[in-house]
Amino acid sequence: MHRFDWRRVVLCGLTAGTIWTLLSMLVVGMGGGDFFAALSGQRTGVPVVQSGLPLYLLSVSAGIGVMVLYALIRPQLASTVWAGLTAGLMWWGIASLQSLKWVILLTLPASVWLPLTSSVIPFVLATLIGARLYGTDKPTVRVPTGTVGV
Repeated sequence: MHRFDWRRVVLCGLTAGTIWTLLSMLVVGMGGGDFFAALSGQRTGVPVVQSGLPLYLLSVSAGIGVMVLYALIRPQLASTVWAGLTAGLMWWGIASLQSLKWVILLTLPASVWLPLTSSVIPFVLATLIGARLYGTDKPTVRVPTGTVGV
């Protein structure tokens, strides 16, 4: 039976959330000048977002959430990489849908939000790193008992 290890989930989630934050800043920064201008209030007509510690704490919380997801699906899948990719893509999908809601509500121009689509790379990489740190619990395999064809 798979044992859920909260200590590993939280520690690996903190790591995944931090890595996701750093990689997202790098990836979005390469193509998202308008996004960062909107964050800093330099772009007129775009709501100013207060960044810093609150956004970082939200990212780290999301990292813990993805590690909960990873820990739950890992025993059902054949490899750590496959489970990490699955959890990372699910995390990105959920976060992107949530972000899309705000894009629609705030009617932000595409030049502000389009670079955020590249965040799939940091989501998946951060999840794979967290998964690697979490460990390689063996998947649950059910072996049939009894004789067949007798």
